[in-house]
Amino acid sequence: MEKERKKQYHPPACASLELEFRENQEQIVFRQEYPLNTKPNTIDLLIIKENDVALKSGLGAIFKKYNICEYKSKKDSLNERIYYRTIAYTYLLAAYDRKVQSLDEITVTFIRQSKPVKLLKKFSEWGFEIIDYEPGIFYVRKSGHVDMQIIAIGILDKKYRWITKLTDKVELDDMKDMLSEIEKLQDERDYLNAETVFDMMTKLNGNKKWIKEMYSMGAFKDLFKEDFEKKDREIAELSEQLQSKDEQLQSKDEQLQSKDEQLQSKDEQLQSKDEQLQNEKNENTELRKEIAQLKKQLTEQVNKIAML
Repeated sequence: MEKERKKQYHPPACASLELEFRENQEQIVFRQEYPLNTKPNTIDLLIIKENDVALKSGLGAIFKKYNICEYKSKKDSLNERIYYRTIAYTYLLAAYDRKVQSLDEITVTFIRQSKPVKLLKKFSEWGFEIIDYEPGIFYVRKSGHVDMQIIAIGILDKKYRWITKLTDKVELDDMKDMLSEIEKLQDERDYLNAETVFDMMTKLNGNKKWIKEMYSMGAFKDLFKEDFEKKDREIAELSEQLQSKDEQLQSKDEQLQSKDEQLQSKDEQLQSKDEQLQNEKNENTELRKEIAQLKKQLTEQVNKIAML
């Protein structure tokens, strides 16, 4: 059951975070289902940030170099056991990834629909400091412990236009707001991530009256038709350009291969000539030896005749 929820909820959650951090996409790396070792222990999402880079999204204000993100759907619990398991992941990451120098380079982010009141109360009892960084973002800190934050999607500020759509509280205006954001996207990966988030948003809100009516009227198709067709054309153009470049590269490869064959043929000819020259040298050496031997024999004969 948990694996099925991961398959369903984790890709759109990761896609929404990529979109939230797209202004820093050159300085950070996203690794979904990051394996910790050869056994089936995986992190939902590991975000690797360049050192000394300040992220523009407030969701990453706490981030250091290695940032573990654990997403919990509405049906999943966020309790002490999840906390223990995720903290264990930080130690496994430090143990198995040689690039990690210390635990001070790691942060943990828990993402869920609502504020985990019971867990935050437990953290307070354990001596953690709870800081309300922004509506829906809670820092959890204690000396000697990995820095953590909890993101409650349901009470996040609407400036986070993507991750806030992963709830069952979305209304028609929110959906139109998403369309407006999709129209601004230029990068193909951003567009594909937006489609993933949109698909999950419609699934989570499928029981809403307005969404059922729009589906029954085919309104979604009409509403998104122009934008999707535009993006499809752009993707098709990019595909054609890539295909053209591939063909050009293939042609160059064939030319290079032809030149290589010509060079190989010349090398073989030169090698054959070298062998001929070597054979001639060997023959000349043998002839010199024979001539020297004949000269020696002739000299001995002349000496014998002179003695007579």
